[in-house]
Amino acid sequence: MSNAEMIQKNRETIEAIYAAYKGSDYEKILSLCDPKVTFQVPGKSRVAGKYDRSTFISGLITKLKELSGGKYTLDIHDILVSDRHAVALGTAKFTHGTEPAEYRTVQVWRIENGKPVAWYEYPRDLYQFDAIWS
Repeated sequence: MSNAEMIQKNRETIEAIYAAYKGSDYEKILSLCDPKVTFQVPGKSRVAGKYDRSTFISGLITKLKELSGGKYTLDIHDILVSDRHAVALGTAKFTHGTEPAEYRTVQVWRIENGKPVAWYEYPRDLYQFDAIWS
């Protein structure tokens, strides 16, 4: 496979992951990733930590739903892709208590052999991120 074909395949995979996320199809997300995929959230909030395939839904997704009252959405503005990485620029929106909240974020995917093996969240303001999710 040429480099350009690999980049296109990676773009399609990452776009499919975000489409599945938007549709709450978390099993689909996992099916598009490598079996050893990890998801890492920085900081000291209640969602911070490292999640794997077995804790992605029961850990990370469940916490996001509980802490946002089930109203968490992620608007992706742009996706940048290479043969080894993808970067998604987005805005997370939800309700924190009774108040609307949002933060800008960068999500980085590491890709090996055409499958995502790691995802990292990088909020623009980690102090705000920790305060919102604490």
